[in-house]
Amino acid sequence: MSIYDYLKEKSTSEIAEMGYRLPDVDLEKGDVWVPGAYEGIILRSTRSVKLHTIINFRTALAVKKQALKPSEKHMAKLTKKLMKYPAISLVDPVCSYCVAFKMIKNEEKKAALRELALDLAKNAVNREPVKMGIALLGMAGKEEDLPVLEVLGKHDEFTLYCAGSAARILEGKKKNNFLMKLGDNTQGWGKISVLYELDYKHEDARLWAVKRGCRNTVGFSYVANVCAIKGNMADVLAKLSAGEIEEKEAEEILHGVCDIFTGLLNPGENQDGIREYGEAKRAGEALRNICQNMPELADKDERAQKIVESLKNSGIIV
Repeated sequence: MSIYDYLKEKSTSEIAEMGYRLPDVDLEKGDVWVPGAYEGIILRSTRSVKLHTIINFRTALAVKKQALKPSEKHMAKLTKKLMKYPAISLVDPVCSYCVAFKMIKNEEKKAALRELALDLAKNAVNREPVKMGIALLGMAGKEEDLPVLEVLGKHDEFTLYCAGSAARILEGKKKNNFLMKLGDNTQGWGKISVLYELDYKHEDARLWAVKRGCRNTVGFSYVANVCAIKGNMADVLAKLSAGEIEEKEAEEILHGVCDIFTGLLNPGENQDGIREYGEAKRAGEALRNICQNMPELADKDERAQKIVESLKNSGIIV
């Protein structure tokens, strides 16, 4: 069974309940990485994942050959190459070579590349070829291919790739709506990757970052600063404090704000904390005012008052 077919049959909750297992490797038999963690940690560290140029070039040639002259033999060779190295080290240079090979400007070649991308994404039985298929779909895919990204993206192992490809296929609010839905269906590294693809010029993306962006299973501190800054948390809290937000939305915002402050007040090593958040004072004062003047709302999250006390003890607010 392909990975795509495996995930298509399962809901997000079923995937989580099964421990995010994939049919190519059983987590109980030596899969040492939490889904999405390898890419997530690599991309946010100084570790290099660069491969020798000749490896990238030969892999790109194999992609071109299978796209333009598809055969079982060519696909077998391509799959073997894709399984030899982590996709995160291959996708960018291979995609760059595909541009150099004029696989995108020529409509016939682009259509052939799209067919290969869909074949890898939907039919591959190993995760690294699936990831390459998703990445190539970002170059040659169409809006009608988004359901494929939606199926694969609900598993944190593939969300980063799906979010990146969706961001290339879609624009504006369409892009944000797809990404936020993707983020709502993931809870780990996948959700974190969504945050880095959203377009925060749109208010709905900013509000989503404050309400639900920070809550994940990896740790609030990983993205607390991102959610606070990109989501304009201080402005959202000011509106909440002034009673300008409807009651049905206010509670969700409060929970999200408490998630963000929890992360900022308890940063991990090399992570931004409350001192790196430039609007900490204004946001903290707004939360303090909510606790003082809107006790019924503040009581919806027991962390709110404790956060205010921590901000006072830290000298952020008085």
